[in-house]
Amino acid sequence: MALDIAPSARAHGAQRMLSATTLTVEALVLFFAALVAHQLLPEHRVGTWTLALVTAVVLMGVAGLLSRGSWPYVVGAVAQIPVILMGLFVPAMWVIGAALAVLYVYGVVRGHRWDAEKDEVDRRVLAERERAEDR
Repeated sequence: MALDIAPSARAHGAQRMLSATTLTVEALVLFFAALVAHQLLPEHRVGTWTLALVTAVVLMGVAGLLSRGSWPYVVGAVAQIPVILMGLFVPAMWVIGAALAVLYVYGVVRGHRWDAEKDEVDRRVLAERERAEDR
């Protein structure tokens, strides 16, 4: 089966919900990672705060733009890189960032599949209702 990151047609579908939730959680995790780095690496405070806050703003912005087409999903995928790179300052972020990146990709791909399945069920139910009304 091919990897499909096209946005779902459902206005409030699983794909958008899972992706937006993951991106928002990542923004919060980055903020807390910056707080940890603030104490662990006082000589790198500017770098850690800049990386964390810029990436968090991008993640929150992308979460709000997921209904605008497929490009926000791609930007969200690219934004996983600085989340993982926060591991340069907070070593636990190598694992946490990678786990969140996997969760984001899972939400995009699997959420799209769930929305497609739901659309198919909706089509069948509507067709059955129309046939029942015609009788």
